[in-house]
Amino acid sequence: MQIETFERTLDEQTALERTRNLSFGQYCRHWIADRLDRYSVDTDYSVSLVYYPDYIAYTSVTIRKTLGTTKSLRFLAGIDAVTGDVGEIDVELPPYRTNEIDPSRIVSSRIEDSEASDLWREWLFSYVSRYYRATAMPEYSLDELQLVYTPYWLIDKGTVGESLVVSDLTRRTSKVEEIEVIKEFYRIHAGTAH
Repeated sequence: MQIETFERTLDEQTALERTRNLSFGQYCRHWIADRLDRYSVDTDYSVSLVYYPDYIAYTSVTIRKTLGTTKSLRFLAGIDAVTGDVGEIDVELPPYRTNEIDPSRIVSSRIEDSEASDLWREWLFSYVSRYYRATAMPEYSLDELQLVYTPYWLIDKGTVGESLVVSDLTRRTSKVEEIEVIKEFYRIHAGTAH
């Protein structure tokens, strides 16, 4: 299946290293082991890529401030194509391209383009008024809406409770059980790392 996906910025080894410091206790254990040259590599896992859908909303807004001045803004918003959560993108996006990906490694989008546009519109004014102190938004436009799949590194340690996932985009490490959609994906595909 062909999808638009971000170019990966991590490799398998770097993703694994990101999981070492998930908690303060793990950080301390690894720090001490490193200092004593006793760091042992856990090899009881498999690593695979999972592609998670997000809409990128290229946004242009002209706002009016309290003294009647206007200001033009351009920014990116992200709409989670599974949950519908919307927020400003606060990381630099890597290039993306069309890739052929095994469909079993893709989390399906649950939100259509039109619904993503509606969610963006609902979010936009409260965001602009809160962060830019706008009193009015005379002009705004959704310049482009693009569905892009973010690579996530799934570190499968045999159970959903022990397994981890690392976002290739934000480098954030989470437990699989903390992200409902990834947890569902894990339960369906456990043991099928590619």
